[in-house]
Amino acid sequence: MTEHDLPALLAEAETADGHRREDITALIRDHAGTAALGGADALRAAQLFATSGSVADLPAAARLSLHAFTEGVEGAGPLHADCADKLALYSGRPQPYGTVIVEHQGDMVQPPVDPSVADHERAELGVPPLRELQEQAELATRQLAVERAGRPGDLPPGQRYARVWTNPDPGELRARMEAEGARAWADGDVLSFVIESTGPVAVTPVFQIPSWDAGDGLQVLSVRVERLDEAVITYTFTPLGGAAAMNFGRGSHDGRFRGPSAPEELPSNDPLTGSTFDHAVESRVLGEPRRVTVYRPPGHRHGEDIPVVYATDGNMFAPYARRLDAAIEAGSAPRVVVVAAHSAPADQIRGNQRALEYLQGFDAQRFDAHQCFFVDELAAWAEEEIGVTPDRAQRAVLGCSDGGGHALATGRLHPDRFGHVFAFSTGVPPEPTMQWDPQRHPFVHLCAGTLEGAFHQATEAWAGYLHMLGAPHHFTEKVAGHDLVQWVEELPVALSRAWGPDA
Repeated sequence: MTEHDLPALLAEAETADGHRREDITALIRDHAGTAALGGADALRAAQLFATSGSVADLPAAARLSLHAFTEGVEGAGPLHADCADKLALYSGRPQPYGTVIVEHQGDMVQPPVDPSVADHERAELGVPPLRELQEQAELATRQLAVERAGRPGDLPPGQRYARVWTNPDPGELRARMEAEGARAWADGDVLSFVIESTGPVAVTPVFQIPSWDAGDGLQVLSVRVERLDEAVITYTFTPLGGAAAMNFGRGSHDGRFRGPSAPEELPSNDPLTGSTFDHAVESRVLGEPRRVTVYRPPGHRHGEDIPVVYATDGNMFAPYARRLDAAIEAGSAPRVVVVAAHSAPADQIRGNQRALEYLQGFDAQRFDAHQCFFVDELAAWAEEEIGVTPDRAQRAVLGCSDGGGHALATGRLHPDRFGHVFAFSTGVPPEPTMQWDPQRHPFVHLCAGTLEGAFHQATEAWAGYLHMLGAPHHFTEKVAGHDLVQWVEELPVALSRAWGPDA
C-alpha cells in the first residue's frame, strides 16, 4: 500500500462501523506511512486509534495527536491529554491531566492525578482546570443519583448498592432523626445516613463514597441497597479531606442498621459465664513469643473431650467470645475451647506482617514459619497446658478476612490435622492448579457479605469450587459489608453446624 492511500482510508473509517472499521484500523496501523502523518490526517488517525478499544493503540494515538497539536490542529490537545492520562493509569501511574473520569459504585470519580502538573499546562492543551474537571464529575454523579432515585429498584449492572439523591430538606431530616432515634433509616430499598458535620464523610466500613451537603450543617448519604430488608450494617462516620470536628455523640462506632428480615441479633454475655486468659507462647520458629487468647466454656476441665478451634487475630477475639459464651449458655452452640493466636503487628520497616504470615505468595519464609508455629507449636502447647483434644474430627481452624485465607490454606496443607475450616470473607480465591480432595480435606464453612466486593467474590468462588468438586461445605451469604458483626454472629451458628446435635 502506498502513501496516497492513507487519506482515503482515513476518510472511509469516519463513516465505517463494525468489522469494516476494525479492518481499516488494522490497515492504517500496519501502514508504513502512518507514523509520519501530520496535520489533520494525524488527528484523524489518532481519533481512530483512541476509539479502537485496544490499549495497544493508545501510544500511537498519543503520539499522532501530539503531532497534530504541535501543528495547531484544533481538538488535538484534549485528545492527546486523554490518551496520555489513559496510558498513565494503565501503567499504574497517576494521570497527568485528570481528563479520565470512571464509574465507581454508581458515582463518576476522577482517578489519582499527578500533582506536579499545573493548570497552565492543561490550558496549553485546551483542557479545563483540574477543579473544573472535578466539578464536571460531581455534576454527572449528582445527575445520575437524582435519576436513579426516580427509578425504584434501579442499580448499575452487577452492583449491590449505589447512591441516590432526592434533595432532602434539612428540617425534615432533623425531624426524622428525632423520630427514629438514630442517624440511619430505610425508606423501601434506600438507606439514608445523616450526620452533623461541616465537611463530607464516608460511612465506613461499607460505603466508601463521600456524603453530600444537605444544608444547615447536615451531611447525607443515601444509597439504594440490594436486599436491604435483610441487611445488618454497622456504621461509623469517617471524615474525608480534613473535615472539621463532628458531633458523633457515641464515639467512633456510631450505630447499626438491621433490616426487618435480617437475622435477629444474637445475645452477648458481658461478663462471660466462661473465661478467657492471655498467654505468651514461646516459639522457636518465630524467634519470639506470640501472644494467645484462650476461651474456655463454663466448667471446662483439662482433658475434657470437646472440640477445639484454633483461630487467627486473637487480639480481636473479645466480641466473638461474648457471642459464643451466650450461645453456649443458651444451648444453641456446642461447648468448645478457642485458642486464638494474636496477629503480628504492622512494622514500619517490614510492612504488614499479618498478611505475610497469613497469605501464601508474599513471603514464603514468613508464611511457613507461622504455619509451623500455628499448626505444631501452638497445638502442642494447647494440648499440654489446656488439655484440648488432638482428635482431627474435633479440631478446626478459624479466620476472617486475610485470616480466612489463612484458614483455607491451613486446612488444605494439613488435612490430617483439622476436620473443619471456618473461613469468613476470605480475599483469596482458589487457585486453578490447587489440589483439594473431597475425601481427605476438611468440611469448609464459608461466610461473606454481599456488600464486601472482592471479599465476597473470592468467598463465593470457593463455594463454587468446592461445589464443583463435590467437597463438603456450607456457604452463608449475608447482606453485610466487611464488618465484624457478620462474623461474630456466624460463628456460633457454624459451630452448631459442625458439632451440634444435628451435625
